Amino acid sequence: AVAGLEAAMIAGVVAAVSTYAVQSMTYLNPVRGTMSAATLRSSRYDRPHSAHEILDDPSKGRSRIMVIQLQGHLFFGNTAQLTEFVQNLVQSSSDDAKPWIIIMDFMLVLGIDSSAAQALGKLRKMLSKRFSIDPCIFVAGSHDG
Repeated sequence: AVAGLEAAMIAGVVAAVSTYAVQSMTYLNPVRGTMSAATLRSSRYDRPHSAHEILDDPSKGRSRIMVIQLQGHLFFGNTAQLTEFVQNLVQSSSDDAKPWIIIMDFMLVLGIDSSAAQALGKLRKMLSKRFSIDPCIFVAGSHDG
């Protein structure tokens, strides 16, 4: 019974290392792309005129909302790269073009481990503390279609 337990533990370690290796080679970059919300099609939601004025305002509207589309599996190996990417993206923006809202689109994310979830929480806190970007919105797809 002890030999079976040891073999199972070794098999588990080998499986975990193999999974990590495949994930790190397959999904080197968790960011598929970025865009300003100004390039996105507006929803069908019937907004009041005042909301359209805010969205069209260059100082606080769509052009200051950054959308980051993520892909693949998120794990501790590639969330460090994601954090660095987001930090560089915000730092390289001029003051008048710095995003005031960041939307992270998880539609193409296949899975996420607990260390990646913690890293995303730290990323949100860092954006708030260092760059005063408080609204950091995480979105995922609807099962309804």
